[in-house]
Amino acid sequence: MEIINQDSVVAPGDISEAPISMTTTEANLTGSWKFFSPRLEEKASPCLVSCPIHNNIPAYMLSLQQGELDRALEELRQTNPLPAITGRVCPHFCQKECNRAGVDQEVQIGSVERFLGDLGLDKPYPGPESVREERVAVLGSGPAGLAAAFFLARAGIRVTVFEKEEEPGGMLRYGIPAYRLPREVVSREISNLVNSLNIDLRLGREVTREGLQELLAGYDYLFCAPGLWASVQPPEFTGKPGFLQGLDLLHDIGCGLVPEGEHFVVIGGGNVAVDVARSLTRLGKEVEIVYRRTFQEMPAYPGEKQSLKEESIPVRERSLVTAVDSTEQGYELTIGKAVNQKGRIVPETGPDSSRNKRRTDWLVLAVGQQKHLDIQEGERIVIGGDLELGASSVVEAMASGRQGAESILTRIDPDLWLQDKAREADVVGPEMVNLEYVTPQEPIPVKEFPGQERTASFQEVVPGMDQEEALQAASRCLNCGLCTSCGLCWFFCPDVSVRLKSGEEGCGVDIDLEHCKGCGLCASVCPRGIIGMEEG
Repeated sequence: MEIINQDSVVAPGDISEAPISMTTTEANLTGSWKFFSPRLEEKASPCLVSCPIHNNIPAYMLSLQQGELDRALEELRQTNPLPAITGRVCPHFCQKECNRAGVDQEVQIGSVERFLGDLGLDKPYPGPESVREERVAVLGSGPAGLAAAFFLARAGIRVTVFEKEEEPGGMLRYGIPAYRLPREVVSREISNLVNSLNIDLRLGREVTREGLQELLAGYDYLFCAPGLWASVQPPEFTGKPGFLQGLDLLHDIGCGLVPEGEHFVVIGGGNVAVDVARSLTRLGKEVEIVYRRTFQEMPAYPGEKQSLKEESIPVRERSLVTAVDSTEQGYELTIGKAVNQKGRIVPETGPDSSRNKRRTDWLVLAVGQQKHLDIQEGERIVIGGDLELGASSVVEAMASGRQGAESILTRIDPDLWLQDKAREADVVGPEMVNLEYVTPQEPIPVKEFPGQERTASFQEVVPGMDQEEALQAASRCLNCGLCTSCGLCWFFCPDVSVRLKSGEEGCGVDIDLEHCKGCGLCASVCPRGIIGMEEG
């Protein structure tokens, strides 16, 4: 390419032929030159979409970054009525999708959620502007029932919750051990929610299937979430002595009862099996888990399996209990190797099969959960929680409760349901964020009591973050899909076409399209993926 000699084009001191404007760009609208225009649109973050209840994580993290703790709690409670509980027991699906992992490590969303939840244990939930005439009965005060009651009551519906136990919480109180979820937290969170929203909580009131019609006579709708409180019983063990059911045992321990016996063998590899084994260990019992597959294949949460190792609870992998014989000292188990034959796990046979004997006082079955109450959905009956989903996490059950409330509210009056839904088509993926301007910042180390120390009691294993730690953890959030007025687009814009706004009018960016030339620099540097380029 020929190099232009500027001296031959423009005489020294003469700029009359130079391609410059002699007026301000206020009159010269350079935006008419462009072929592409920037488009600002806040999008859904991957953490928001992967959260079953669609917590707006970037929004409450931004409020924390700005020191607005009460506002952050308010934003979290828009979708999560039990943050102190989920902050402790949720498997945190959100963290697995965090874009921050592309820099160093994902944001500790669960720990921040727990901090906000604890902050709000004594702060009332905002009530409805007015109370309507419609009445809804909720069966079960577990996570699904409480979530449904929250969203219904917040919309002004009069709600009555029926709970068969003497204390509310369902699986939260009687299924999840106190070392994971302290009973005080359950009591305070539920009490605060119920009292703030004037929910009528009736304890010790079991509703049978036959009693549903009686309830329908006094209520407009029923939301039924009684949970799954029956254990799956393998046919080879049904009706035989020496067996305890995992859920029943957790319920009894939750009520303060200590089972007799010193030696226990737990069959299963899910969360119930792990909770039983860890609880019995804290009661001073000798415990062993027998699982038909490998340790890696156990369906329990990864953190729970790690705790088994830290607490030195043995797991016998690829093993099956093939026989149970009564003795004067208890029961003698025959344990054989498990093999996979055409998709079925069966005991290994033949002269090389490895079998051994194990004496135990009790064999605990924890191989699955099933319905103890069969309820079908109807015109005025909505089901939810584990009754609808099968065995699920607390947050998934809450999402089902929220959906149940939405179903009822839209039947009553579609305008009552004003919740925004996650826009899964507009998710800010890793390819849409610019991590070049993100300073690496390691997360706060997770504090846990040592394995042998924590098995001495049901004290909570993981202490929570204090305010300084929570704010530091929140500062690592990239706020994907949310404009924070960071200023990068303003700094790099060569046309001075970007104006930042913040303060009382909120965070955001205005682009002067009449002078923007469509170079795309703003879109390329945006660290949160909210600026795109469109033709025209």
